[in-house]
Amino acid sequence: MPGQTEQHTEELETLRRTNSELVAKNSTRKQRIAELETANADLQTKLSAANATIYEFQIGAPLKTMSESISNCPEVWIEQFSKSYRLELSNGELTIVSAADGKPIKKSGKPVAFERRALTDLLTDEAHPQSKIFRAITIASHASGSQVAPERKPTPKATAPKVKFGLR
Repeated sequence: MPGQTEQHTEELETLRRTNSELVAKNSTRKQRIAELETANADLQTKLSAANATIYEFQIGAPLKTMSESISNCPEVWIEQFSKSYRLELSNGELTIVSAADGKPIKKSGKPVAFERRALTDLLTDEAHPQSKIFRAITIASHASGSQVAPERKPTPKATAPKVKFGLR
């Protein structure tokens, strides 16, 4: 039995060595996983920032510009517009889609273009559920409303009589 004890001792030593190697590898792997998770979180943050910037340039800025040109209160206009619609970039063009189902908005069977006249016609139409609100906040025309006045002859300038001091 003395040979078996030595054999068991050697096996036990081999198991202990293998176990310590596995524990060291496990620790290294855990450290590497932690590093990768940190790098992943950093990349996700950068991706979110990049997506926000892209969205702002492609959709946010044109929507803001349109709201400023179409309304005296652009923030309210954007808020009301965003309740029912959103903009998406499709084939390099801005497309108005329904906020509910994501389908393009059509009027008379044609997609509504993201341009001033088309938006005004869509949003202020009697059939539109929010038309009352949009009629109040949308500028339908940039005309001043003034009429051309008939031509007037310029009034002659009144000249003050020259004062004579009798020196000549």
